[in-house]
Amino acid sequence: MTGADKQTSGWLNRISPGRLSSRLTVSITITGAVVYVLVATIIGVSLGYQTRLLATVHATGQLAEARTQLDLQARELSALAIGFTEWDEFYDATSTPDQAFIESEFDPWLKNRADASAVVWSTSDGTIISTAGDPADVEALLDLAAHKPAGARGPMSLPTGPAVVAVLPVVGSPAGPSLGTVGIARPISADQFEASGIEGISITTGHALPTAGDGWVLIDTPKGYVTALLKVSGGLFLTRAALLGVDGQSVLTLEMARPDPWLGEDRAWAVVLIPLALGLVVLGVGYLLGTALGRSIVRPLYRFVSYLQDQGYLALQGLRTDDQLLVEPGLPDDFRSLGAVIKDLMTQLRVNQSDLIEAGDQAVAAERAFRTVVEESPEVKILVRGGVVEIANPAAAHFFGLQLGDLLRAEPDGLFAGIQLFGENDEPLELLDVARQAHDSPVVAKCVAPGQPDRWIEISVAFIDEVGSDYVISARNITEERRLEALRQEVLSLVSHDLRSPLTVVRGYLDILEKPLDDTRRTTAVESARRAATRMEGLLDDLLHATRAERVFAPRVMRPVDLPALLESVASSLQMGAEQTIVTSLEPDILVLGDSVRLEQAVTNLVGNAVKHGPPDGEIRLGLISQDGRAVVSVEDEGPGIPADQREAVFERGARGEHSAGTPGMGLGLYIVRVVAEAHGGRAFADDSPEGTRFVLDLPVMQTESD
Repeated sequence: MTGADKQTSGWLNRISPGRLSSRLTVSITITGAVVYVLVATIIGVSLGYQTRLLATVHATGQLAEARTQLDLQARELSALAIGFTEWDEFYDATSTPDQAFIESEFDPWLKNRADASAVVWSTSDGTIISTAGDPADVEALLDLAAHKPAGARGPMSLPTGPAVVAVLPVVGSPAGPSLGTVGIARPISADQFEASGIEGISITTGHALPTAGDGWVLIDTPKGYVTALLKVSGGLFLTRAALLGVDGQSVLTLEMARPDPWLGEDRAWAVVLIPLALGLVVLGVGYLLGTALGRSIVRPLYRFVSYLQDQGYLALQGLRTDDQLLVEPGLPDDFRSLGAVIKDLMTQLRVNQSDLIEAGDQAVAAERAFRTVVEESPEVKILVRGGVVEIANPAAAHFFGLQLGDLLRAEPDGLFAGIQLFGENDEPLELLDVARQAHDSPVVAKCVAPGQPDRWIEISVAFIDEVGSDYVISARNITEERRLEALRQEVLSLVSHDLRSPLTVVRGYLDILEKPLDDTRRTTAVESARRAATRMEGLLDDLLHATRAERVFAPRVMRPVDLPALLESVASSLQMGAEQTIVTSLEPDILVLGDSVRLEQAVTNLVGNAVKHGPPDGEIRLGLISQDGRAVVSVEDEGPGIPADQREAVFERGARGEHSAGTPGMGLGLYIVRVVAEAHGGRAFADDSPEGTRFVLDLPVMQTESD
């Protein structure tokens, strides 16, 4: 079965009797539930609003009733005080206070009968005739009388607490000029309200007004109050109001707690369970109705889909289908139109199927060829699509020092995160700028990465789409080419200098031979020219050797190299032609990552240098140790040695020691050793030695999984 067959089969199999039936069942059930929730919510909100509105009116009435109770108590105190303030004998006593009158008439009547907490009788000039109670309360009553000389009655906040007060002027009967003031105060308590039938009320003293917030909302303020608030919390209907005193200040705060008329503590189960039960009934009815309706529609549809599936398989295989698709009788007529459309599509599918298969085979072959070319290419090839790497070849993995699997699905910016790019003049280059320039023409840049030798690369970018999200990055390592070119320039410079002298000698002696000479002088001239030609031949041999040595400048393949085995091979091959004895002391199992051909060339140059300059009967010691993650190769001879101030210069191009006179060579051996060491991430140097000369080749040790 082809991919198109599987896709069509999967699409058809997703339509099953249970699927459409479930959709109808769920749709009807959800619709019924939504309608029920909307109706129940509207009814519940309306009922709750009306119920709590009535509760608010009732609470406001109770606040008014509480105020009325306080006003009645104030009237009672005022009536008791009027009996004295309008009594003629009391009026006379006020003008001439008598202690006996106070003890026999005033105190028993007002203080005891009124159940007062504070009583005061004073003259019009402020002289106190008689007081009872807390001095601070007495002072408050006197202050009220001073501010309200015509009298006052009602609640008031006294220093000892809230109280109902009545202050009246003493005028006698008939009324005459005020001779003084009588004031009475009776404390207010919650028990007074309980006794009058107002239950669940509490009192908070103080002048601070209750404020809205934290669930408290303002309601219409009853007469005699400063403000009133309402809150529903924890199944309780709470009312809080600040009482207005006769002095215009807040006297106290009354708070009443009643069960919530809508969601009271004793009715919460009914409010929740009854709608829940009705909702479950609605869901059940909707489920049964949806199931019955779904089955009646799905069964003929399923048979029709199975029939279409069979016809589709025929079309995918290029076979003829029915001339007219059969539609189940139980389905609506609209399905006949659908069948005609499907018939046309199947016919077109059958015609295009062969072309699609052929195009798919061509695409697979093209992709296989593309991947083969990319993977075999020595250049770095990276295909980026949608901002991530889709294809990368082994050369790219080697370039970044990663596994090939780590490159795939990675972001290009992340690959270059640890790499620095520099131009020809060592100016830093940004990756984005390089990418823009590489689109027009290749860009040459120096690549610097930790743990890797510096490389010169040529980068080019080819965009696949116009947007620029898909492109191919190509990079070619041109380090060897640049080094070879530099080496050619160096060799040419060296040759132009060293060949000029013997060539001048030969040309001079040829000029002499043109003149008449005797046999002795002619023989001398010929021998001198021959010696100059021989020297030139030696220089040309060195030139050929140096030209071949260009391969050491750029390792082509970096592989694990068994360094002890390589050193043992070099020592054995050079021992055949050396007069000295080559002794090896090699530490085993030391691996370095590099090019074995280049490393062998460098070690051969070091040992060959010791053979040239060491005494014939001497000894050459070739050693290898591992020290602090480095492989240290040492070559020691018993020659004349190198002065300390010349140890760095001997590694320069064309440099030769002061004891090299008569020894053939162009001074390139140690220069090549240094370049090979640096190309492998190491270094070469001359070190102190008790006798003779000691050269060291220092290379990084390759880390293994066991390390």
